[in-house]
Amino acid sequence: MLRRMGPEQRTFEAGHVLFREGDGGAAMYVIRDGSISLTRLVDGQPAEVARLVKGDFVGEVALICGRPHATTATVQRTARCLRLEAAHLEALITHSDEAAVRLVRALTERLADSYEALSRLGHRDPFVRVLQAIVRHAERGEPNDDGVWIRKRLGDIGKEVALTPAELGEVSKSIIRQQLLKVRRDGILVPDVARLYAAMSQPENADGP
Repeated sequence: MLRRMGPEQRTFEAGHVLFREGDGGAAMYVIRDGSISLTRLVDGQPAEVARLVKGDFVGEVALICGRPHATTATVQRTARCLRLEAAHLEALITHSDEAAVRLVRALTERLADSYEALSRLGHRDPFVRVLQAIVRHAERGEPNDDGVWIRKRLGDIGKEVALTPAELGEVSKSIIRQQLLKVRRDGILVPDVARLYAAMSQPENADGP
């Protein structure tokens, strides 16, 4: 049905920007292959709020609501996408209940993820912001006998929550001192997620009274 409606299939190389924060929403994209990063400016620095992969939508909120994009979408790994304009989307929803339900589910999940991301970015303490992000990744991580394995580097998580290199260095020292994580070149091992929650409630570097 998508072919009959006539949306374009396009291929975008890594580094290509589909749209920028503040741009108008002329189209949305369905990712057929590859990955796309959504970032938002926080204190003048880009912070990643979502990483989208095959099967995800991108740009649908601005297209449906008629508002500027709240994020910048940058291709991380060569992506094949279907580009749908408003007329394509309307026809797809009208003729396919399954597509309508899937779109609503994607919008709901995106809203929840964005709320969580913005809540992390709004916390004053960089140590807590990092631990909040790690806990969220641990919920989708790979459990094993030693804990939960997260296929992300600590530096990547620092970028997600908009830490400066200096802030990330201080947070890393605190994490290592408290033995909350085992940091490796290709990821992070969380031995005990419950300890992360405890550390967030009483951070070492919390402001004094």
